[in-house]
Amino acid sequence: MAEGITDLRQKLQNRDRLPQRLTMQASRKRRRSADDLEFEQARPEPGISDRSARQKDFTSPPKDRQDELRRIHQGIRQRILFSHEECEKIEEKIEEIILRADRGYYKEHTVDRAPLRVKYFFGEGYTYGSQLERKGPGMERLYSKGDVDDIPDWIFKMVVSRLVEAKIVPEGFVNSAVINCYLPGGCIVSHIDPPHIFARPIVSVSFFSDSALCFGCKFSFKPIRVSKPVLCLPVARGCCTVLSDYAADEITHCVRPQDIKHRRAVIILRRKKLGWSVEKKRNKNFCKKSGVGDPFTPSRVWPSCGTDTTAKFLGDGRSLNV
Repeated sequence: MAEGITDLRQKLQNRDRLPQRLTMQASRKRRRSADDLEFEQARPEPGISDRSARQKDFTSPPKDRQDELRRIHQGIRQRILFSHEECEKIEEKIEEIILRADRGYYKEHTVDRAPLRVKYFFGEGYTYGSQLERKGPGMERLYSKGDVDDIPDWIFKMVVSRLVEAKIVPEGFVNSAVINCYLPGGCIVSHIDPPHIFARPIVSVSFFSDSALCFGCKFSFKPIRVSKPVLCLPVARGCCTVLSDYAADEITHCVRPQDIKHRRAVIILRRKKLGWSVEKKRNKNFCKKSGVGDPFTPSRVWPSCGTDTTAKFLGDGRSLNV
């Protein structure tokens, strides 16, 4: 027994002689374990509208295919916002844009032409795809101020005002508008709207014909081929589609050639980031005035889609699986 006590005393003496660095590391490890336990106890339950919890949920890797589908659907909201008559009036304005571009009335970087697809940048434009000096996510760069034309007044009066009225975005949110015009067989390859350039949500409104937006596809070329999507989302004429969280930031979306059966145009409305402090203040003021949820996180105005790979759109603002 005495011998055991002697050994224990020797161990304690040896521990006192350990380098200070090692003892500090052990102390930090114990402190981290206590912090982790406290975090686990305080963490909100799934589904609660806590911004940090939602962000942790959509940025961590999905557990399986169903989990990924659930996250995509949670970041998508759709609603038929424009009637047939309203669509016709807006489509006339889009026709005017195309005519003016063909006559050379716009600045060089306003119009970006590709086979079976033309982009018209207003307010803000940026380099992407083959225009990039260095390839890869985060390499997109804004054009200098004034390199593209201002947003036409009719977009604010006829489109943005409806988004504000429906409490989809706050007043003054939109400072970038892009009109994508597709001919049958046109497409846009898989991408994520540059998160270092644009705030969320990403809002788009579809015109001329029905189409689809696909998530998680891979493109190959010569000849062009597209892999099976993780989710194929129907997009009706006059439909407003809002992307945020996982659907906007963690998985690519695209328009496949087979989904453009007729001429189509989509107006994409976004906000160029002004800096986190400015956006946070604007967000806070909007929530106080309107009494709605955070416009820079997923809107809870509309029910979420289900968890199937194909969603059937209903015209009353709901989505249903098929």
